[in-house]
Amino acid sequence: MKNAAKLSKRIKEVKLYKLEEAIEYIKKYSKTKFDPTLEVHINLNFDKKKQEQNIRFTTVLPHGTGKNKKVAVLASKKIQNADLELSESDIEKLEKSILKPKTDFDVLISEPRFMTKLAKAAKVLGPAGVMPNPKNGTVTEEVEKAVEQVKKGRVEVKTEPNASLIHTIIGKLSFDTPNLCENFTELYSAIKHNKPQKSSNDWIKSIYLSATMSPSAQLDLNSL
Repeated sequence: MKNAAKLSKRIKEVKLYKLEEAIEYIKKYSKTKFDPTLEVHINLNFDKKKQEQNIRFTTVLPHGTGKNKKVAVLASKKIQNADLELSESDIEKLEKSILKPKTDFDVLISEPRFMTKLAKAAKVLGPAGVMPNPKNGTVTEEVEKAVEQVKKGRVEVKTEPNASLIHTIIGKLSFDTPNLCENFTELYSAIKHNKPQKSSNDWIKSIYLSATMSPSAQLDLNSL
């Protein structure tokens, strides 16, 4: 009983941080020798059995993610800023892992006309998380625009397959705090804009910020 009472007391004493305070707290206690990514973990009050309560969209962070992504494209014309321009003959190389996702490229963007043939490489691209999909903007007629957005700092935001959670990022911990705040504000605004219609008013249960080898900080939702 005493242990239960102590645990209950600790739970009640969990500190809630305003956004800027949370970021400064994590910066202060980060122990890495490299520049870690600042992560956002959002717990949702969703019923995962209801598909209409899933979230999936993309948004562009105003100050980017701090990650340089190599973008491959499959298009019928030359695409400016693409790191790797593929042709139909390269689909076999993808299928046989001669061209490897996460090694030769991080994102693959395709025009719709190539998707039927690209399906041959789905067993390789799917598990790597790079199979083009219209829901995240990687199947589009506007390939050049999509490449530009990825380079600027586009992130995909979606609920986890088996849990009512969203895990995403808002930049490197070395970013100035105001820039990280603006990135978070853009993300949070986009999430609220994409709120499923049938979700409850208290659909966001909690939000935590964290980075590698640092303590996490729970945000005060009333301050957002």
